[in-house]
Amino acid sequence: MMKPVWTLARRELRFLFDHPTGYILLVVFLGFNNFLFFRTAYLQNLATLRPMLGLLPWILLFFAPAVTMRTLSEDARSGTLEVVLAQPITEVELVLGKYLGALLFGCMALLLTVTIPLGLSLGADLQVGVMLAQYVGAVLLAAAFTGVGLWASSVTPNQITAFIVGVAVMFLLILAGAGPMITGLPPRLAQLVASLAVLPHFENIARGVIDLRDAVYFLSVAGLFLTLAYYGVMRRKLSPVRATRRRLQLGTVLIAALVSVVNLLGGHIGGRLDLTPGKAYTLSPATKEILGDLEDLVTVKLFVTQELPEDFGIIKRDIGDLLADFRSAGDGNLRVLELDPAEDEEAMAEARALGIPPVQFSSVGEAQLQLRQGYLGIAVQYADAAETIPVVTRTDDLEYRLISFIRTLTRPVRTVVGLVESRADPGQGNTYGAVRQQLERTYDVRTVPAADSLPIAAEIEVLVLAGPPPVLDSAQLERFAAFLSRGGGALVLASGMRVQPQGLQAAAQPLAWNAVLEPYGVSVRPDMVYDLASNEAVSVPTSFGRMPISYPFWIRALSTQAISVNADLEAMVLPWTSSIDTAGAAPGTVVPLFVTSRAAGVEEGRALIAPQRDFPQDDLSERVLAALVNPQAAGREEGPSLGRVVLVGNSEFVTDRYVQTTPTGMLFVLNAVDWLAQDDALIQIRSKNRRPPALVFEGETPRRVVKYLNMVGMPLLIIAFAVAWLWRRRRWTRQHYGPIGGVA
Repeated sequence: MMKPVWTLARRELRFLFDHPTGYILLVVFLGFNNFLFFRTAYLQNLATLRPMLGLLPWILLFFAPAVTMRTLSEDARSGTLEVVLAQPITEVELVLGKYLGALLFGCMALLLTVTIPLGLSLGADLQVGVMLAQYVGAVLLAAAFTGVGLWASSVTPNQITAFIVGVAVMFLLILAGAGPMITGLPPRLAQLVASLAVLPHFENIARGVIDLRDAVYFLSVAGLFLTLAYYGVMRRKLSPVRATRRRLQLGTVLIAALVSVVNLLGGHIGGRLDLTPGKAYTLSPATKEILGDLEDLVTVKLFVTQELPEDFGIIKRDIGDLLADFRSAGDGNLRVLELDPAEDEEAMAEARALGIPPVQFSSVGEAQLQLRQGYLGIAVQYADAAETIPVVTRTDDLEYRLISFIRTLTRPVRTVVGLVESRADPGQGNTYGAVRQQLERTYDVRTVPAADSLPIAAEIEVLVLAGPPPVLDSAQLERFAAFLSRGGGALVLASGMRVQPQGLQAAAQPLAWNAVLEPYGVSVRPDMVYDLASNEAVSVPTSFGRMPISYPFWIRALSTQAISVNADLEAMVLPWTSSIDTAGAAPGTVVPLFVTSRAAGVEEGRALIAPQRDFPQDDLSERVLAALVNPQAAGREEGPSLGRVVLVGNSEFVTDRYVQTTPTGMLFVLNAVDWLAQDDALIQIRSKNRRPPALVFEGETPRRVVKYLNMVGMPLLIIAFAVAWLWRRRRWTRQHYGPIGGVA
């Protein structure tokens, strides 16, 4: 059977490549895809294919029907279908051969986009596993859409009609589950219709996780429409009044029903392949260890309404997967309950008592916007205590939040962390309320005044020194030195220059923490670092309105990924930061955590921080922006037992003003405090990195080369190949037949 199928597939491919049609389709596909990708990707400065994948279903919406519209309809119109079937070939082999040929052509089109990740690799370390999963998802999507297109080609002998029918059905599959499509349907039926939507299944694979449920969905869609295409071919052969035709109809209905049931049951199949770095969507070993060591029953209650909008439905699926993994790892000591307050008054009363309110969401009705209420909250209960998430709006940090709740509830004693906060203008949002709130989930956080001479309390194990302190006398400095000498850990966040945004100026300032850090041989320099290659964009007013431009003083610091503190972090935004001097440290005690690119320089004393200015390029090199110091790594046996230190030449990045837009900084601070407290259990959970790596080219030239080689070079290459191949084929077709062996 495979030989006739492969022969037909090669025939389809040969037709596409022996005529201009195939090359036109490839050029249009690559032109649109690459142009739209780079228009978005370079604004985000992230090495990811998500901009391409977000548009791929809409591009395939037209590309797949254009490839398949002639496969069966042209044979039916020209009468060659009967000739083909008169050969030793079955209708099943015909349909599969045509399908395989069209699918291989679509896969070739996708393969030509591989130049995009190859180009991005010049500016970042690519997440190869994620991109492999994304291409698998793209092939599965193409397989489903090709099946739809082949069916559309079987129902009509007109190619244009087949194209329109294919586009219409694919459009419905993309929009299935949207509010206007399911408004007014009963909840169960609405949920069933939403499960048929293409985008949720494709978006799940686009994250880098090949879920068996999503694979089953795409394969079942392809199988369903191939079955219908087979019926479309057979119905031309059989008389409408004969019993054979009726048996064919019944068999087609049964096969289609079986494929649909497989699709629906596939939503309950477990199993997934997580190809993300560090397996970001798989329970970490620390989570499994914590859950496996539970000594008493912990209850996790999910309060969820069955009828939720599609965007919440995706979140609900992720929550269900995570809680199922939690239950398995809990070894009988973790119980998971799913309650629907909309259907159970007792569950509604319990949700209110736990502080879980109903969520108000909108849906579009036939003539008006309707507001509905539902629940999507989680409560973790242990003994008489409880921790809650009132509304789950994201799942990327849900594992950490739940496991931190469980640790907090089941641990009788908390580590004490002291927060030394110093800001001159707290009214401008430069406070550290968000940092305190996050630390309080795991630690007992206490405020420690900077300007005080009393010894630091003995129960405090870690200090967070946030912001430049006021001028401190020797007695005030001595208390911090004594804390470090007794083995306490410190996270120092301070810049060597004070920024005045209103005057667009920055000036060096005295930094008392440098005196405390003198025994470690590290300090914060009185400078401001700029990076011409790895930086963020800011919006500035122009004559054409506000436009984003690169701002070298807002550095996208690159992680060295050298230790657990930053192992799963790719980059961190540091606005107006200073460099770290490690020249005086003992060998082996310092580990750089975040650095600039090699295109970084410094300004000392005073600096103009205006975005639109020229930056010197005569002394560019890599600079250390954050480092940790572990004196015990040098094997010291004499002298005081100095504690661990993590030092960052910046304090702005975790203020309330910046932390919402740069969440990586918060993750770094929490990881650093865990490391300083020598409690690394939560680091690998919290630091699961689902953010793509930063895209940092060494200069503007390679950035432009990658862009235009893909946008212009690849289409031109295909055009050149098409011209050469078609010209050569034309010469072959014009050759005259002659006698064998050259005999006249």
